[in-house]
Amino acid sequence: MVDLYKYFSAIYDECNVSTHSIIFGKSMLRYFEIMHPNESFKKNLDLCCGTGSLCNFLMENGIESKGVDLSEEMLEIALKNYPDIEFVHCNIIDYKDDEKYDFITSTDDALNHIIEIDDLKKSFQNANNLLRKDGLFIFDISNFNQVSFKRREKFSEGSKKLVYSPSKKGKIVNYKVEYYENDEFIWSDDINERDYSVDEIIGLLNDTGFVLEVCAQYFFDENRMAKFNFVARKIS
Repeated sequence: MVDLYKYFSAIYDECNVSTHSIIFGKSMLRYFEIMHPNESFKKNLDLCCGTGSLCNFLMENGIESKGVDLSEEMLEIALKNYPDIEFVHCNIIDYKDDEKYDFITSTDDALNHIIEIDDLKKSFQNANNLLRKDGLFIFDISNFNQVSFKRREKFSEGSKKLVYSPSKKGKIVNYKVEYYENDEFIWSDDINERDYSVDEIIGLLNDTGFVLEVCAQYFFDENRMAKFNFVARKIS
């Protein structure tokens, strides 16, 4: 057993794990253009930002973005790749900031990694506290009803390979992750996620001062990944 992100961070982008963040970002900007043409979205906070790909995409599109993540190793990659962006090492439940943001994001099913529902509620409340009046909270969660529980592989352009072997027990989904170079085994670890229902998420949003604006399975993602995508507006 290893500290997953100590090793995972170095190959996270190379194996295209963060591709969905960019797809998400493009669709989100299109949503702003169509649904909120008269509203300004110029300041973003990205929770569980990983290697910072979404922050960078938003900055390239004229939006000020800051990232928060618990993994020091992921943030080291983010800071190396995007030295002009501010990244903060902190648990998103505890993060405090004097700024108020126009919209807050969390992508790549990062919130599914929060196993305790009370902790997820605290994360939602914290997002509410960090938003400006009428700000938007935009995120995804996995739709495990459409996740294939078969062994699958991701390759880099070179000789590196990630192998995922998922299984599910009750609400907890476990991914056994194995990493190979030139077909030689290097390390393995386990990732646990919680299967949250749409009703659970909507209930938490209502309890933490949000009103749901959109919940759509394929709203952001033209590649039709197995995710639910949410847009919620702060109302209190």
